[in-house]
Amino acid sequence: MPEAPRLDALMLAGDLPGLLLDAQRLAAFAPGAHGRRRAGQGEAFWQYRDHRSEDGARLVDWRRSARGDRFYVREREREAAQTAWFWIDPEPGFNWSSGPNYPSKKRRALTLALALGVLLTRGGERIGALGRASRAGARSVERMALDLVAPAVDAAPAAKSCVVFASDFYAPLEQWRAKLNRAASAGAYGALLMVADPAEEDFPYVGRTLFRAPGGREEALLGRADAAREGYAARLNAHRRSLRTMSAALGFPAVLHRTDHAAGPALGLLMALVAERRR
Repeated sequence: MPEAPRLDALMLAGDLPGLLLDAQRLAAFAPGAHGRRRAGQGEAFWQYRDHRSEDGARLVDWRRSARGDRFYVREREREAAQTAWFWIDPEPGFNWSSGPNYPSKKRRALTLALALGVLLTRGGERIGALGRASRAGARSVERMALDLVAPAVDAAPAAKSCVVFASDFYAPLEQWRAKLNRAASAGAYGALLMVADPAEEDFPYVGRTLFRAPGGREEALLGRADAAREGYAARLNAHRRSLRTMSAALGFPAVLHRTDHAAGPALGLLMALVAERRR
């Protein structure tokens, strides 16, 4: 493993307790998630409902019905657990923040992914880092966290699974078209979590400014950075429009989140997108 990614992974792994705590707090304030809870074949009791004429006598729960003057049917929860996979961009530029007041884009993406994992496991779903093992149960979020802070694996998702891709999505559109086409061809669906730093959104730079690519040697010196603001915004918006149109057509609608904004609304949108397609 190259030295810089290895050190980044070690730093993030060292902060796992803080990441997990942030994710649990975030999930605690989100609406409850119940996976795909429906009546069907299974062992877990779900609810009682009124007996209908088409049910026949064999479905009547006589013990419950004996408590009153109505007939009841005991329904079991349908066992239809699915798997949600998560992919976090491993590029050095994603592990970047413009200042100490904001988390890095990668850290915020990890927090949102783990919080969504908490909500999904509450509903009995399986979760995992793409390319690694999926798990269910109480320890699944912690184990997925260890997988997510390690370098990402470029793997095709399982058929008919859900995948959440987290990135700043600054890579060329054709790279993302190929990645999402591969997922869609397998019958996968999901969402894109687009995470942006406020400096990338507002471009607050003025005057002579030297820009350095995170983790690389590329540099660009602008004599009047403020003069480039309008053109920069136009190119960024055009890129995102093209990405949103392409990804939505392939079953991966996008959610844009700034690291200087509260994470709760982004988590709610992600949960809504995932839950809507999983019904």
